[in-house]
Amino acid sequence: MREIKTVTILGANGAMGSGSAGVIAAFGGAKVHMLARDVEKAKQGIEAAVSSVKTDTIRGRMIPGSYDADLEKAVAESDWVFELVAESYEVKEPINTRIAKARRPGTIVSTVSSGLSIGRLAKAYDEDGQKHYYGTHFFNPPYKMILCELVTHAGNDKKVTKALGEYLDKVLGRAVVYTNDTPAFAGNRIGFQLINEVAHFAEKYADKGGIALLDEIISGYTGRAMSPLATADFVGLDVHKAIVDNIYDNTKDEAHETFKLPGYFQKLIDEGKLGMKSGSGLTKVVKHADGKREKFVYNIKTGSYDPYPKFDIPFIKQARLKIKESDYKGAMEIVKTANGLEADIARYFIGRYISYSLSLVGEVVETKEMTDGAMGFGFNWVPASALVDFLGGPKETIKMLETSKLPVPKILSDAKSGKKFYELGDKLDARSLFKG
Repeated sequence: MREIKTVTILGANGAMGSGSAGVIAAFGGAKVHMLARDVEKAKQGIEAAVSSVKTDTIRGRMIPGSYDADLEKAVAESDWVFELVAESYEVKEPINTRIAKARRPGTIVSTVSSGLSIGRLAKAYDEDGQKHYYGTHFFNPPYKMILCELVTHAGNDKKVTKALGEYLDKVLGRAVVYTNDTPAFAGNRIGFQLINEVAHFAEKYADKGGIALLDEIISGYTGRAMSPLATADFVGLDVHKAIVDNIYDNTKDEAHETFKLPGYFQKLIDEGKLGMKSGSGLTKVVKHADGKREKFVYNIKTGSYDPYPKFDIPFIKQARLKIKESDYKGAMEIVKTANGLEADIARYFIGRYISYSLSLVGEVVETKEMTDGAMGFGFNWVPASALVDFLGGPKETIKMLETSKLPVPKILSDAKSGKKFYELGDKLDARSLFKG
């Protein structure tokens, strides 16, 4: 792979495009062609890129342009073409056809996609182009979220893959996770499995607190910065639907049915209630005349919004206190031994997350460190392997999985007792991801 001195960004005015451009210009020192539908939008992308990395020094290395007037010329002089246009084959494939005609041999071309087939997109290119075509799934915002899933396909060259991975790591400061070309790759497949199944449980227990109850049970003490259904509201219910529908349609693993979109999600989407970006979704915030804000939560049974309830669940309070004391094993011991429906649900989802994460080793990634990195760096969730250690090791974890009637992944059953299961501790301190 040749040195990357010039980069073309396609989709430069979007949040991900401008943010990625800022990282590439600031850390990579590259000249960046910023292309959008028109030059004014490209100029807006430059301003957003400068703002994202908080330095004006990159402005002189960024050149605005449009797809119609500048794509072929920019691509022809680029060492890397970074495409971030809309998430659909109908949009990406015609752009790829144009890139393929203009690119020089040896130029890297990559796409930001949360789940489209990289192998299918690569078919627009000749043998050299396919060798140099990748998925580079940056997470948003790129300056703060350092994960990059580097997605390979059958036509790639291993030497190029290694060189690109090193560039992303050492030059751009990405935490690189190598994944195979499978639906939703690693992070979204694991993350949205849990989110979507939690959404089903919210419907199952709608008369006991529904959405609010489930988000309380699977909240920060279980090792995540944001509760699952709050995450769905944050990313958008329409985006959530696109991801889980893709996985449901294109995978057949043991968790297949958990990817079916809940009916009330579709109802909210049909009503335009997409989450935070539309003002309402699973929750909404109302500002009263006196300036005070009040949070409401969607009632799955009635279709209305109720005041967001407070819960008093003793074992959760106790676990949170342990976390505040930095006693993470103590917190998990409370979860393991607590009684009641809420505790059963907590154990089930902690177990489900561990079980599903580790089950993807071999199919989606080569090592458990790759799924651990995806979830730690991309979602700010405590990695599954770290939870195994906090629960007391593989044997104790297997007991919990079996009690919850969850599959025991081979990598867990083969693990040697008495040895740490989590191996990313020098790169990612899992303890920092618990929220008391």
